[in-house]
Amino acid sequence: MKHVWLALALGLSCSGPIESWGAGAAEANEPKSVDDYFKDANVALEKGAVNEAIDLYELMADHGLKHPDASFNRGVAYVRRAESKQERPGDLGRAAAALSETLLLRPDDPEASEALRLVREEIGRRRAREGAQQVSVSPSLARSAVAILSESSWAILAGLGSFMLTTGLALRLWWQRATARLTGGVLGLLGGIVLMVCGAFALGARHFRTTSRAAVVVSSEARLLDETGKPKSVQGSSAVVEGERVYLVAERGTLAKIEWGTTEGWVNRSQLMLLDH
Repeated sequence: MKHVWLALALGLSCSGPIESWGAGAAEANEPKSVDDYFKDANVALEKGAVNEAIDLYELMADHGLKHPDASFNRGVAYVRRAESKQERPGDLGRAAAALSETLLLRPDDPEASEALRLVREEIGRRRAREGAQQVSVSPSLARSAVAILSESSWAILAGLGSFMLTTGLALRLWWQRATARLTGGVLGLLGGIVLMVCGAFALGARHFRTTSRAAVVVSSEARLLDETGKPKSVQGSSAVVEGERVYLVAERGTLAKIEWGTTEGWVNRSQLMLLDH
């Protein structure tokens, strides 16, 4: 765990004025400003009062105040508690969730990316010491392909393809010169391909955004259940381990239906932490 500690401790972040976070601060209606809560949490963390720091970071998250520095520091706090005598089950999973949230808010953060990798490695080492298997599953091929670019980027490319197709058709219809018609044909063909491919990816990205939410398992493991709540028999691992990223696709009572790679199943909702962005 030493390497995880170093990676996170060196990256402890301090935000600027809280007003830069957005309109959520005014809606919190707390006696202190959210900036004060953030500073108090950082001071508590530096003093070793991890429970107090976690409570303050979670309070900010509960009020919908999302900032990569706060998420990163929340991950630091959970890692420190996981190393201490105050450790609670799921602390490393919650650290992984906080660091994953950091990367959603700030995708190009190398410290958060490395720290997340190290936290997951530590989860694997702990499970190995207990004789349990660490099973990591990648997102489905469709999700991986769509995630190459953002939804808006796919839409822009689809728009470009539409423009190319329209221009190509115009050249074919309105110009009589052979070179112009040839150019129009090639441009129209390329534009049609770009429009169909990028349009499909844009629709796929929208579908995933509107029908599922990213989450992280924050219990030692989440046993896959069927829709009646009974253990589900699946090929391979029947439980999602702590720190794994899944996608919540439905909720019913205390159960949540998740997509884990190409596997779907139900788990207890309390075993997940949603990654809001």
